[in-house]
Amino acid sequence: MPPSPSITQSAGIWKMEKVTQILSSTTDLIQLRPSDEDETKNSGDPFQAMVHKDLLCFFSTYYRAALQGGFLEASNKSVVLDLKTADCQYLVGWLYSGRLPDVSRNQLFGLYVFADKTDVLALRRAIMTRIVTSENQMLPAFSQAAVALNSLPSSSPLYRYLLDTYTHHWLSKYPTSEDMLPNGFLVDWIKRAADRTCKISEEPCSKYPCCEENSCNYHEHESVEEWTYTCGASKDSSAKRRDHSRLVNKTNPKTNGA
Repeated sequence: MPPSPSITQSAGIWKMEKVTQILSSTTDLIQLRPSDEDETKNSGDPFQAMVHKDLLCFFSTYYRAALQGGFLEASNKSVVLDLKTADCQYLVGWLYSGRLPDVSRNQLFGLYVFADKTDVLALRRAIMTRIVTSENQMLPAFSQAAVALNSLPSSSPLYRYLLDTYTHHWLSKYPTSEDMLPNGFLVDWIKRAADRTCKISEEPCSKYPCCEENSCNYHEHESVEEWTYTCGASKDSSAKRRDHSRLVNKTNPKTNGA
């Protein structure tokens, strides 16, 4: 399997120069199909997209191993993604443009879960930037949050962001649904609420990490050096480096499944 990108060629952020380099050096394409293609056949032709395999593999360590390694999938020219049609379209658009669609942040939770499972760090960061800097900061409904919380580990930035927002902004007057959120999240919520040192508020507060509008709080930067070559070097990024205490601990990297 080809080596992973170095820090200076990091796949941790979408960069036009790197994407252009990949597109100009390969013609090997692979077909991407959504998981609900059978359900959409009755409404017309199901969505399918031909993308540059090296582009997908550059951003995803999971697909780098599956499609460029010694696995059976490496011989496949078509891959069914664990994504609904809309999310599959969002993914393809992001791969080639680095941009996410103009949809509500809650509509990106499913795509974030996919990016977590397939280890697409740059996409996770792009989604967290959209979520943190979104003008609409209303709390997501429990049913929306459950899409992410039922699939993500407690160490996930989106999990932590939702925990931060519910801890500091959820009021008892808000509607609730029983058995919607996972028990582990409810326990974390209670513990965090007990440690809270400031009052709950519907309004943004600079004391809350979810209100700082610093997306790097949830970007999984492993070191200051890595931040410097990714968000720190991005002309379009308004993100600020996090405190050293909030850098990701890389001694026990997670493994990703299909």
